[in-house]
Amino acid sequence: MRALIQKLSNNKDILGAFYFKGDNNLFSFTDQYSVPDSRIKRIALVLSQTMDALGGGVFRRFFLEGEDKRVSIFQHSGGYCGIVFSNIVPFRNIENIFVEAVSEAKEIAVEKEVPAKEKPKLKLAEKPKKISKEKLAVKIAPKEDIILNPSIFAKIREILIEYLGDFSDTIFENQMSDMKLDEKSASLSGVQKLCFSLQKASAMLIGPSSAREMVDKLLTTIKSEK
Repeated sequence: MRALIQKLSNNKDILGAFYFKGDNNLFSFTDQYSVPDSRIKRIALVLSQTMDALGGGVFRRFFLEGEDKRVSIFQHSGGYCGIVFSNIVPFRNIENIFVEAVSEAKEIAVEKEVPAKEKPKLKLAEKPKKISKEKLAVKIAPKEDIILNPSIFAKIREILIEYLGDFSDTIFENQMSDMKLDEKSASLSGVQKLCFSLQKASAMLIGPSSAREMVDKLLTTIKSEK
């Protein structure tokens, strides 16, 4: 975990990072933004109590907005990792930095644990099993996917506005971009995945129950367009 906190703190867009899990508190801040140890412990205590009050591991991440600083807090390895940064840096940039830092920290941990390489044992090639032409045809046959009418996206937007209000456009555009969907050629399976992605992104704003209700309405609308 120290490697992760160090990697985050070394990024030019980050003012500091901290991690807390029970009594285990780690933190690292730049010269531009220093926080006393006692305050870090109070922050960890308040956040832990807040998470317990909200039901433990319900939230995977949440964001705090200040006058000139922002904080992104991610659920990670049974605890919470927080990142402090300037309000001119988009939340999405910080999320990408966090994901990359977690991946690199894991690679470092794996390299330390890998034992000396053993000589590979030779294995005799197994005789390939015979597959009938009928079974081969079934395996090769691609599953058909339906291309939906682009008008479905207008209906999706209407439902998002109903549940998310002013946040609907931002969340919709972010998920469409992440999934690389094109409204003119979106498949049924792709739009269904989009709905579940919208549910996850909305749960922090409107709660899990309302997010489930929203995605049920989205899926019902999609089925009526098939």
